[in-house]
Amino acid sequence: MLRKKLFRDMRQSALQFIALILLCMLGVFLFSGIDAFALITKKTNETFFQENRLAHFFVTLEQADRSALSRIRAIDGVADAQARFSMDMEAALIGDPRLNVTAFDGEMTINTPYILEGAALDPADRRGCLMQEAFARARGLGVGDSLTIEYQGMRYPLVIRGIVNSPEYISLSDGMQVDAMQYGYMLVSAQAFAGIPLTQIAVLLEAGADEDAVRGQIERALPTAFIVDRRTHKSTAVVTNNAQMFRDLSVLFPLAAYAVSALIVMTTLSRMVDKERLQIGTLRALGYSDGKIRRHYLCYAIVPSLIGSLAGLLLGFYGLPAAFWDVLFGQNEYPYLIKPPISPQSWTIAVLNVIVSAAICLHTFNQSAKECTAALLRPKPPKAGERILLERITPLWRRMSFNSKMITRNLMRSKARTAMSLAGLLCCNALLIASMGLQDSVKLTLNGHYGGTLAYDAAAQLTHAAGEPEAYERHLAAGRIECIMETSVSLHSATAQRTTMLTVVGDDQQLLRLGQDFTHVALSSDGAILTEKLADTLGVTVGDDILCRLPGSDKAFTLPVCQIAVNNLNQGMYLARSAWESLRKGAFTPTSVYLLAPKAQTLEKLDAMDEVDDIDYITDQREEAFLYLNSVSMVFSILTIIALALAFVICYNMGLINFAERTREYATLKVLGYHQKEVRRLILSENLLITVLAIALSLMPGVAFTDMILSLVESESMRYVSTVTLRSIVTASAVTFAFSIFIQLLLTRKVRGIDMVEALKSVE
Repeated sequence: MLRKKLFRDMRQSALQFIALILLCMLGVFLFSGIDAFALITKKTNETFFQENRLAHFFVTLEQADRSALSRIRAIDGVADAQARFSMDMEAALIGDPRLNVTAFDGEMTINTPYILEGAALDPADRRGCLMQEAFARARGLGVGDSLTIEYQGMRYPLVIRGIVNSPEYISLSDGMQVDAMQYGYMLVSAQAFAGIPLTQIAVLLEAGADEDAVRGQIERALPTAFIVDRRTHKSTAVVTNNAQMFRDLSVLFPLAAYAVSALIVMTTLSRMVDKERLQIGTLRALGYSDGKIRRHYLCYAIVPSLIGSLAGLLLGFYGLPAAFWDVLFGQNEYPYLIKPPISPQSWTIAVLNVIVSAAICLHTFNQSAKECTAALLRPKPPKAGERILLERITPLWRRMSFNSKMITRNLMRSKARTAMSLAGLLCCNALLIASMGLQDSVKLTLNGHYGGTLAYDAAAQLTHAAGEPEAYERHLAAGRIECIMETSVSLHSATAQRTTMLTVVGDDQQLLRLGQDFTHVALSSDGAILTEKLADTLGVTVGDDILCRLPGSDKAFTLPVCQIAVNNLNQGMYLARSAWESLRKGAFTPTSVYLLAPKAQTLEKLDAMDEVDDIDYITDQREEAFLYLNSVSMVFSILTIIALALAFVICYNMGLINFAERTREYATLKVLGYHQKEVRRLILSENLLITVLAIALSLMPGVAFTDMILSLVESESMRYVSTVTLRSIVTASAVTFAFSIFIQLLLTRKVRGIDMVEALKSVE
């Protein structure tokens, strides 16, 4: 009989049970979904790196000869080392695309490619190559096709032996997304380019080896070596940061949504069980033991919370990655995806959902079970009226209308329900503001960088055959022309080490705005200028010294940090040209030419120059940047959808509870002569007051929440400008307000269906 009663109660209160299921599902769904992204990315990376022997260090030398190899192999902790070279070359295809050509000395035992089509490359094969999958697909190339590589006037005809993915180039990018039609990579045997010296050694460590200790030994054995590790290698840094971003996101936003859901579940279950006190008394009178009755009412919590938690767990863990993986990580090249089992953290959240719901239900039942059977068979008397604070302010109270007084008294009398409704709407609007603010921050960061930090219109990328800086300034026509030189640099502080980009600019440069709010500041020639995020990573401030090491140089040098620059997307070190020349580390050889308002003839002239490798335009770079950061924006869009769903369920559920609690009052008002519209207006006014107050209180938490999430998802190479625009605040608040109004309009339709005799009758 109790089972039949349970099913009947669920059918009669279907909307509330559905709301419970949805509330339990949403919190678990978001946590398990984001956790799944983190686990899949992390596990796939680790497996791909391990099975295909991704190098731990990439050691660049003037010449990677047998002596250098033997020194590295002799170091404790080194499992293997392989010589190679890696450089960009042009392919004789339509559009003159570039390919990063990596030539291995011998069999590819480190950074072993994953063969998708064709076969592995024979070390003695002078004509064969392995081609990147994305480039091959974009260009319509396949196994057996031929292409020619051009380098320094030499032509190298090659035949594609296989289509591959490489663990070294999961994310092939140069800070932003790369067009597969114009850039890719190719793997060859060093014998195919016999005239080009090997300049790099890939180093694989033994399991459990101390990376810092091995790095120190390599630096001592090869003083001129320039070392890049996995943490600073572009591709591995990107994919590792992606996994960490989702791991961090799974902690804050989902747990906040989960907490809000749990809060409303607590209120809903308390009200549902409290409403059943007459039924509890009847079951007792019929001879049912307290244990049986308790287990019966525990099903009110366990059944919906179990259904919701399991549905959220499975839909989140398996459904969210399936729906959004290609959108979020379509630019990354994984040969396979490893889907690990549901994590203990996700199971814990799901189980905790059920336990909390059951505990709340049990507590409410025990409170009712303390009363005797006779007391339970009588309706619970309403709370005694008491004077509220506003009533003591006589002049104000007298001027309030009867409806206003009734609304105010009801809100103060039902403090718990009012507080829960307020908290639910407040948290949902704060989450909505945060999710929109996150998208605002991404847009502002990109627009600020390409429309503020970079003050030029085009940048010509130069090869090693670049001329004198003054020659470009004399012979090119534009609003302003500036040359820069970029090279890698290894920076060492007392607490950290990083390999980053060194940019040398003219003493009077104007086309990089490196001050706060994208303002121009004159760069000092007295030392190094570090970007904010890099300075934080290294733990240095203005006045500290930093040890610098350049590729191919066995002598490190120390520079004082004299300025902190602001560049949100490109972290690195800047030097004025005079400071660079005072170091006597080589001539100022430009690698790029920045042009402001260049004339068409100038662009044509640049395009015809042999030393110009490519011309980048700010507008194109901005579009590519938005595409590259699409994964971050998409995550924030998912959070927006979840916040909206949570707001809808909470508003509807709390509205149902409010209506059920006050049915007797509404019936009394109808008996006293209130029309349907007047009762509806009264209900709307009360809920509008709560909604407006919740929206007002949610503004500051929403902005603060945005800052907290951004601080978690930032990588070492990027800093977001945290902002929440007025438009987003107004939009989020308007959506929450509209949801509340819409749901209340649905609920006020129930006024017409109130049975006044049923609502007003009593056994008293």
